[in-house]
Order: sequence, then structure tokens, then C-alpha cells
Amino acid sequence: MTIESFTAYFVILFIATVTPGPTSLLAINHGLNHGVSRTVYSGLGNLLGNILMALVSMLGLGAILLASGFIFSVIKWTGILYLIYIGVKSIIGSFQENANNEKNVKATINKRNDRLFLDGFIIAVGNPKGILFFTALFPQFINIKSATTNGFLIIFSTLAIVAFGCYMLYALFGVKLSRLFQIQQFKRWFNRVTGSIFIGTGLALVFTKK
Repeated sequence: MTIESFTAYFVILFIATVTPGPTSLLAINHGLNHGVSRTVYSGLGNLLGNILMALVSMLGLGAILLASGFIFSVIKWTGILYLIYIGVKSIIGSFQENANNEKNVKATINKRNDRLFLDGFIIAVGNPKGILFFTALFPQFINIKSATTNGFLIIFSTLAIVAFGCYMLYALFGVKLSRLFQIQQFKRWFNRVTGSIFIGTGLALVFTKK
């Protein structure tokens, strides 16, 4: 891969990744509610999901998945239902919290790390647009039949750095919000707003055509 090709790949990947969407919203939400160190778990889940989709697309399976109406629908509805699930949980949790109820606050903070990981993973793999993006992107920069090991390493390591880096940048933004507004009421309203956006995004995907 030439310097020019790598630069183009990096810029396209970065813009697509840093553009606000369900993934960035999840990162902000987790950063605000769980802190940077624990948001790493959902960041790793999101990274694994992106790597999996990229690998599927690079092997040519992405085109097969897109051609199969049933499989595409399964992926799409998995993403939709999980977005709505996260949104509902976020809203319900915000109403259950109370500024004087330390037990509920502690339960929110102690959300299991594997659940954080799962949130990030499913948000990544449940987005059919990700497969579309990778299926269209990779053929422009690498030929799987003639590519070298170094070429694959560059493609995937760059993807890993950009995906995880952008996710954690949004998580840091969530932490900054938490520190700026040291008010439990703000967190409750933030969770209600982000929960509503998650639900709205999921419902909007229902009407998104293949």
C-alpha cells in the first residue's frame, strides 16, 4: 500500500468512524455513567465487532450477507431491538435513580463489565450499514488475492486504532460532562435523552431499506 493509498484509507475510515451515531452515543453514555476505565470494556466489544465485520467483508462474505434478505434482516433487527433495549433500560434506570438512594446509584456503577462489552459488540455487529461500508471500502485499497501479510496488518491495525481511539475520545467527552455537571439530576436527564435517541434511532432503522 502506497503512502497516498494509506492516507486516503485513513481519512475515509476516520471520518466514517468519528461521525456521530449510535456508537458514539453509547461511548458518551458509558463514559458519563461508568468512567473511562470501565468504558474500555464496551470499547473493546465495539472494536471486536468492527474487526469481525471487516473480516467478513474482506473475505467476500459481506456481499453474500447483503444478497441474502433473511440474513440481512436478522442483522438489521438484532441491531434495532438492541438499540431499543438499551434505550429503554437507560430511561427506566434514570427514573429508578434517586439523589438520596445510594443503593440504586451503586447498582448502576457496578454494571457488569461483560454487559458493557456486549453493548459495544452488538451495537457494532447489529448495524448492517457497517457491512455495506466495509464491503465498499476494502476493494478500493486491497486485493485479497495478491495482498501481503503486511498489507493486511496495516488495514486491520489502522482500523483497530481508529475505531478504539474514536470510541474512547467520545467516552472522555462523557467523563468531562460528568465532571462539569456534578449533579445527579443532570445524569438522570442525560440518560433519558440518550435513551430516547437510542429508541428513536432503532425505530428509524425499521423504515430503512436495504
